[in-house]
Amino acid sequence: MRDMSSSAWLRRGSSIVFDRYTLGPLISSGDLVSVREALGWMTSWPAEPPGRRQTVLVGGIETYLDVLESSEAHEFLKNRVKPFIQEFQARWDQRGLVFGFGTQESSFEVTASEEEVLFIRRDGERVRLSFSLWDGSATMNVARLIRDGQGKTVTVGYYVARIS
Repeated sequence: MRDMSSSAWLRRGSSIVFDRYTLGPLISSGDLVSVREALGWMTSWPAEPPGRRQTVLVGGIETYLDVLESSEAHEFLKNRVKPFIQEFQARWDQRGLVFGFGTQESSFEVTASEEEVLFIRRDGERVRLSFSLWDGSATMNVARLIRDGQGKTVTVGYYVARIS
């Protein structure tokens, strides 16, 4: 998995971000959209993103992943969220889609081969996050988002430029 420190993820593609310092400016913009509202767009898509911003921040997805049964969480990501990402790309190709997580980096695991990102639920079960959201074909296109944190590299999330 390659590392990415540029801000391109704010303007294009989709990402999972869990770092509070990175999410802070997005949250303070005041245009946080709940996952429920965002998925509702599939029946009536807005003409412009909230606040006409370059980045759309969607919050609350980790709650779904924690409360649904493990198999249901996978199906939710694959059948509801992935089509949303594809539609977002088709309509707003020059916008970034960010799924903000209110959890720590320890809630994520990268497989030994660095091909897949897993979400670790509160009950310890793992959800195949990158595979379910971005499809298996995109695993080699997943980038680790990083920032400098007082002289050390800090992982802030994961990003894919485009899924098919």
